[in-house]
This record gives sequence, structure tokens and C-alpha cells, in this order.
Amino acid sequence: MTAYGVDSGARELTPRELSEYTRTGGHDLRFLVRRTGSPAARGAWGHRPGALVGHRAEGRLVLLRHQLGDDDFAGGHDAGRAHAAAALADGREQGYPEHLPFLFACGSGLSRSFTLSTALGYLQGAAEVVGFTRTWLSGTADVVHPVQDRGGAAGFALTGDASAVREGIAFHRRDDGGIFPGRAGAGLLEAYVDLTDFEGECPDVPPEVARLADHLASRFALSRADVLDELYRVRTNGVSA
Repeated sequence: MTAYGVDSGARELTPRELSEYTRTGGHDLRFLVRRTGSPAARGAWGHRPGALVGHRAEGRLVLLRHQLGDDDFAGGHDAGRAHAAAALADGREQGYPEHLPFLFACGSGLSRSFTLSTALGYLQGAAEVVGFTRTWLSGTADVVHPVQDRGGAAGFALTGDASAVREGIAFHRRDDGGIFPGRAGAGLLEAYVDLTDFEGECPDVPPEVARLADHLASRFALSRADVLDELYRVRTNGVSA
């Protein structure tokens, strides 16, 4: 574990509240996962002007998470595109850096009515809008692990039992990790990656994939991001088939 962070819960958390929580003996909260994407959704505060800038000024990494409800992913590809477009527009309005990922939260477990192919379709739709390197999945192990095994997202945040954390999981929300900065309930997060990795342009791209992307980008006069998106499109088409 490399750092503690917080997942906004009952309401918006201000920079001052998080700093005061740490100062008075709480965990040193080095990052914040903040809801975004739809001003009409309960708890989606990312659209408030200036809030992201204020958190970053306090020295915390801020990542944006999109979730309208538990059944977001049930809409498959088209829902993924629509939700990613909303998250992207909201992120740009508040000055969210163009290289940082969006965490798309899946609130449902896999079942006969909600299959892995539906979840992969949702993520593929999202990747077509924001790019593969910015398409991350947040959810329970029964969704995260099979998507991770198929390379369906660029990064992963896990909720639930800590025993399900494995290599490639960037963040974990603890079951017993409720905290109350500013007397507001929120989730305690643990990071398993170096937060400085998010300072670059394409975090969490395996070195061998990055080298291949750079080679192809140079040969065909493309950007690394364009090559990674095309590789992802080909790979997910193969999975779907």
C-alpha cells in the first residue's frame, strides 16, 4: 500500500475539511476520487466550478468517477459512450487534466441478466469517447477480475474484501474504512500504485506495450494515444467474437 485516499460519500468534501481531518489525527489523505458526469445525479459534484482546482492546490491528486446508478453498465456499448461523453464534458469544464483517467463504476455483480460481454461493451463504448488509457473500471471482484483478465480497461479500482486485491489493482475501497472528514461519511481508499505515475501522459501502460506503441507511432506518424486506442479496438473486437 502506497497511500491513503478518500472517496466522496454523503456530500462534497472541501479541501479544508480533508486537511483538517489529517491535521487532527486522521489518515494522511493524498488523493480524492470525486463523482462527476451529471449534475442531476445524486452526489455528482464535479460540475461545481473551482472545486477540483481547490483540492489540487492542497497537494492532492484528484480522479473523477462516473456513476449514475447501480445498473449503468446494463446499457452496454451505447450507455458507455453516453456516460463517457458526459464525464468528458464535465471534466473539461472544470479543468480536469486530459491524461488522467475516468473511473466508471459498476454497481452490479455479474448475473444471467448482466453478463461479462455487456460490461465489456460498456467499457468499449467509453473508450471510444475518452480513449482506452483513460477508461478505468471500479467495481467488485466478480466484475473487475474477468474484465482485467481480458484487458477490457486500462486500470482498476476494487471494492469489497481486501483478499481480492491482486496485481494490477490500483485502488481498493476498504469494507471497514468509513471515515468522517467534516462529519460527512466517506470511503477510505488504499492505493497500490505510485501516485506520481499519474503525472505522466499515459499512466499504467505496461512497458512492453508502450515500446510497441511508440514504435508504431513513429513509423506511421501517429500519437502514442492513437496507437493504444487502435490496439485496444482490435483486441476487444477479438474478445467479442
